[in-house]
Amino acid sequence: MRLDEKRVTVASVLAAAGTVWPAALCTITDAMRSPYQRALDAAWCGAGQARFEVLGHCPACWAGAVALLLAAAVMLSHRQSPQRAFA
Repeated sequence: MRLDEKRVTVASVLAAAGTVWPAALCTITDAMRSPYQRALDAAWCGAGQARFEVLGHCPACWAGAVALLLAAAVMLSHRQSPQRAFA
């Protein structure tokens, strides 16, 4: 099976975006928070928001990463139709 060069490029970009997504989302989210919100999270008294995290990232981080990696897998596994092979 010969993979089209454009599909491989798009799949590579999606896979790279999927691996960077958790860190990028956390960086953007932290940058948009107010100094007060950051101070609450840094407080030793535990006044910060309690949130569910896996390996330091929230479920939205992992859901975005999985969606991008799945899109890359679908892009690679999609077979080209016979009509387009000769066009």
